[in-house]
Amino acid sequence: MDFVKIRGKDLQDCIMQMKMKYGPQAYIYEHRVITEGGLFGTGLLASRMYEIDVGIPETQNSKDRIEKKLKDLKELIKQKQKPEPELVGQSDRRFGKPLEAVRPYSERRRRYSSPNPTQGQESFYEEDLPQLGLSLAEAPESSDRSPISFPERETQTNKLALNLEKLNELLEKQGMSRGYADEFIRSLEGHLSAIDLSKFSTVCEKAVDLLQDRIQTDFDLFSGTPRGKRKVVFFVGPTGAGKTTSIAKLAAKYSLHMGKKVSLYTTDNYRIAAIDQLKFYADAMGLPFYAAKDIRKLKETVNRDGSELILVDTAGYSHKNQENILKLKDFYQAFGEKDHLESILVLSATVSVSNLQSVASAYEPLSYKRILVTKLDEADFLGSVVEIADTRHREFAFLSVGQDVPFDILNASKKVLAECVIYPEKLRGIAGEVFEKAF
Repeated sequence: MDFVKIRGKDLQDCIMQMKMKYGPQAYIYEHRVITEGGLFGTGLLASRMYEIDVGIPETQNSKDRIEKKLKDLKELIKQKQKPEPELVGQSDRRFGKPLEAVRPYSERRRRYSSPNPTQGQESFYEEDLPQLGLSLAEAPESSDRSPISFPERETQTNKLALNLEKLNELLEKQGMSRGYADEFIRSLEGHLSAIDLSKFSTVCEKAVDLLQDRIQTDFDLFSGTPRGKRKVVFFVGPTGAGKTTSIAKLAAKYSLHMGKKVSLYTTDNYRIAAIDQLKFYADAMGLPFYAAKDIRKLKETVNRDGSELILVDTAGYSHKNQENILKLKDFYQAFGEKDHLESILVLSATVSVSNLQSVASAYEPLSYKRILVTKLDEADFLGSVVEIADTRHREFAFLSVGQDVPFDILNASKKVLAECVIYPEKLRGIAGEVFEKAF
């Protein structure tokens, strides 16, 4: 058991600091009021503060966990920096790529999927050798070159094709559509040498790099907001996507961690539990909370609100009910010229690719530019989410990785998303236990 002291302006501030730093397992075993400062040690004009003594179970000690992760990260970096053994000799490099290796992946796949292997081999001799301008009989002998063996070359080419085929099947299992996966593999092939293609681990590493180039992120809620304007963010999406919990996490991040003036609103008048849940989080963080029953009252409340950032929770509608989704636009009218509005689509990583496509299309009229992905800790793959963002030219904003408020949310990362697609086992270890600065 570890024990620490925390000071704050009031007891609620101390409790929030305890939760943010040490998680839900920490507990208070004593609290007191103290004075700090004063003139010449007399206590005159001293500030009044609260101090709490906190008990932290060793298994929940954030410091220990962070130090362990840093140690693991250093070990990973050392492994990445180790030079890989050369896969071919000098004589192979002098020849460069085999002629068959420069063929497009789709062409090689067709040639070697023939039921008669001899037929493909005969085609290789008849079509490719005349293009070299040199017959085997005329080739000069050289002591430093190994003899050319076409059956071995065919075996190597098959291996190269198999590695791309293996990755293609993996991407389709990760939820990507066949068309998108095929297009990605063709693009990836152009970035790989014959040596790269011969090793599946290298193919995967190059795939991560290429996939990162297709992923766009922007995790600053104030991004694009003109100077002097207040930012208003509507979180939209289907029921159960995780909008309310995500808003609470972001409210803690921007108010407690970054010192911004934040207000919480909800337009969800259908579920009483949703109103109570968001109000509970607002009260715990000492933030203003308003439940908008109609547009007129919402407008009156907004005009009196002096916050810098307004986060709006909305009712979850089925993507099949386009009429209700369009009604959300009515609440936009409550905000005026001093407000900069944005909609962020909240998507669960656990739903099927067809459902994701339908939801993304249904919420297009709300002009969302960014996506917040939830339930990564419950997902088996992320390929479909990445495909949707790429094909629709949308940016990722945040990644929600659990139910713990305010910890389980991360700034969207190209590297994290790309690695989770190619290496889905990394989804099991993803977590967000400390805040990251937005800029």
